[in-house]
Amino acid sequence: MAAPAAEEDAAVAEEFEAAMLGTKRYFDDEEFEKALPLCVKAAELRPDEDIARRCRVFALLSLSRWTDALQVCDKLGEDFAFERAYCLYRLNRFQEALDALSSVAEEEDAAKRARLEAQVRYRMGDYKTCADMYESLHSEDPDDSGLLVNALASRVSGGEPRQALGMMRNLEDLLESSYELCFNLACALIDEGKLAEAQARLEEAKQICMAELLQAEELAEEDASLLEDHEELAAIHVQRGCVLQRRGALEEAHELYNKVLKRKTGQSQEVDITVLAVACNNVVALRSEGRSLFDSLKRINVATKESLEHKLTRKQTIEITINKCLLLLQAHKMEEARRELQRLRDAFPGHPRVAITQAAMAYSEKNQKKCEEVLSSYLEEHPDSEEVLLALAQLHARQGRLEQAVKALEKLPVESRAEPGTLAAVVAFHQRMKSPEKAVTCLKDAIGYWLGKECSEADEETFAAVLKIAAQVATQLKDQAFAAEVFQLHLEKVDGSDVSALCGLVQALASTNVERAEEYAHRLQVPSYAHLDPEELEKAPIPKVRPGQNKKRPEGSAAEGDAAEVKATEEKVKTKRRRNRKPRYPKAFDPENPGPPPDPERWLPKRERAEFKKKMSKRNKNLLRGPQGAISTDDTAFRKQGPSTAQVEAAKDTSRPARGQGRKTKGKKEPHEKRLQEHKRQQPA
Repeated sequence: MAAPAAEEDAAVAEEFEAAMLGTKRYFDDEEFEKALPLCVKAAELRPDEDIARRCRVFALLSLSRWTDALQVCDKLGEDFAFERAYCLYRLNRFQEALDALSSVAEEEDAAKRARLEAQVRYRMGDYKTCADMYESLHSEDPDDSGLLVNALASRVSGGEPRQALGMMRNLEDLLESSYELCFNLACALIDEGKLAEAQARLEEAKQICMAELLQAEELAEEDASLLEDHEELAAIHVQRGCVLQRRGALEEAHELYNKVLKRKTGQSQEVDITVLAVACNNVVALRSEGRSLFDSLKRINVATKESLEHKLTRKQTIEITINKCLLLLQAHKMEEARRELQRLRDAFPGHPRVAITQAAMAYSEKNQKKCEEVLSSYLEEHPDSEEVLLALAQLHARQGRLEQAVKALEKLPVESRAEPGTLAAVVAFHQRMKSPEKAVTCLKDAIGYWLGKECSEADEETFAAVLKIAAQVATQLKDQAFAAEVFQLHLEKVDGSDVSALCGLVQALASTNVERAEEYAHRLQVPSYAHLDPEELEKAPIPKVRPGQNKKRPEGSAAEGDAAEVKATEEKVKTKRRRNRKPRYPKAFDPENPGPPPDPERWLPKRERAEFKKKMSKRNKNLLRGPQGAISTDDTAFRKQGPSTAQVEAAKDTSRPARGQGRKTKGKKEPHEKRLQEHKRQQPA
């Protein structure tokens, strides 16, 4: 009996070795579908063999069969706790995934567990914890740039772009090695409002990605245009479109969005669904209010599919859903808008954008009291919400309650009140309320805030904008002392070579401190007039200056071209400038889908239209239209020929007197000859 058992064991071992060799061959070729049956066979031959079980789980994970892999892991026990947690993460069961990770054995790789936990927390919206974990992992493994990419993405998604920029301040040399780093850094720059820098970083990311694709596809640089529609470049195109859209280049942005949304059919891989959702949302935001509502609703429905629930970040989900609510408001679908807002409130309770959208719905229904109540009630629970404070200030300003608007803006923190946009609004409100001294006080407070802060390059630009607002206000109020202080700060802190600021300083000091005005006036470079001949100028006629003729001309222009330039300028002045006005469409009219053209004869009376004349031509042509009692010129058209039956019968009856005999005629008298003839006929024979 021992011999057959030994032979059976040898046969099983041989089959097991053959299955494992086939599995390895298919794994090397990445043919996991073919490898899976061999893995199952090997696991059945030797159920206690760990390598066979792990090969089976690996094949299922490589085929993205998460449910099957989870069932196998549940049967295999705690040895596959990490793989089980990964399956739960891919099935969007995030809390269960965290619980499963806590049961992973301590002796397993801690870095592997930390990476999966960080990814789970990112999907759960815990961006701060996720970023801290990735930064800690990167400090332990500085050579892995992917950890830094994920740390940047976590900071940007969590609304901490400044921390992301600070993280990359000493690591800019790594940007040349990864286009994902450049892309995420550009996203942080967009959130900070540095659009020019963001556009440069996106161009750099595109070049790096293009070089990697050329190397992977084994193409020459001359064939780079073939890769413009590659799916790896789609996210970069959409983000470039976002930058151009914010900078006002709407047509270029629309072209980039369409390049992603209208990819050629038959391409190997599809664009990531999150990229398509963001592109659809941005196209909708690109259109003016009320334009192409049907197409916009169709696109925004694509961006709010349930399959995107766990793929979009929290910020993206909120913005896309709010845009859908606003579109439904424009389409007068109030009930659908309320349902969408309720879903958003349930998913993100206490978010300021939800309160602002609810207030916007009340305002669209012309219920301003409810609008104010929604914002005020939210501020009672969250008094530091800057977005809601700005919305409340805007509502008060539209209602003409400027004092309440100023009070709402004064509740903002100092750094927000010192921003150029907010500062300009507060100053304008004070001027409209005839309180210029309060406007000057606000400006001085903002200047003091920026002077006491360690300014970076971006802060210097902001400080320059604040000084520009202060200079305009000081000039309007004719406050020469304040104007001199502002211009001097501009020359000392921002740009010492600014001629306009130097001229403003001299003009402001001329009435308060003449000596200092003369001192600064010496720094002004007066243009040289040595090349002009006074005698020729006296003899020359006075030139006729017309509108548009006093524009600056390039230096060194030829004298022969003066006459031609003057003539061209005169012709331009003569031609009337036509204003390009946008066409005004009827309400709920979609210019992109106008439908059939209107009837060109719609303004004509019905009787003059071609269709009416065709109908008339089919009727009896002898029946004419006219006033009541009119008859056709041809009596035979509707009357029998000859005398009627009554006339024939009357002629036969001789017993009856003639008509009118023995009756006096009244009214107008007839001529004498006619009466005489009748008298003769009535005499007896």
